[in-house]
Amino acid sequence: MNALKMRADASEMQYARERELQFRIDTRSKTQLALWAAEKLGHVDPQAYADELVTEDIIRRGGAVERLNRDFAAAGIKVDGDEIIARLATTLRQVAADMAA
Repeated sequence: MNALKMRADASEMQYARERELQFRIDTRSKTQLALWAAEKLGHVDPQAYADELVTEDIIRRGGAVERLNRDFAAAGIKVDGDEIIARLATTLRQVAADMAA
């Protein structure tokens, strides 16, 4: 029974590490996406905008992309939703590769 408990504990710890890593990858990629958007939108404090966007996405999954769509539309900047999603996918791959190295 002890070996079984140790194996279960190790499995739980591995799962927790993987979830934490995925959270950090998501957060960093959303931050990079927000900094790109802040530049296009002409925000004075891009980091504050990135923090808002990441917080919104944590509160409501997918909130970052929806917020970007709204912000670009409100500013009258033509950015397709597919472009935002493609840029997010690119940043996800980039951040994951950086963190794996």
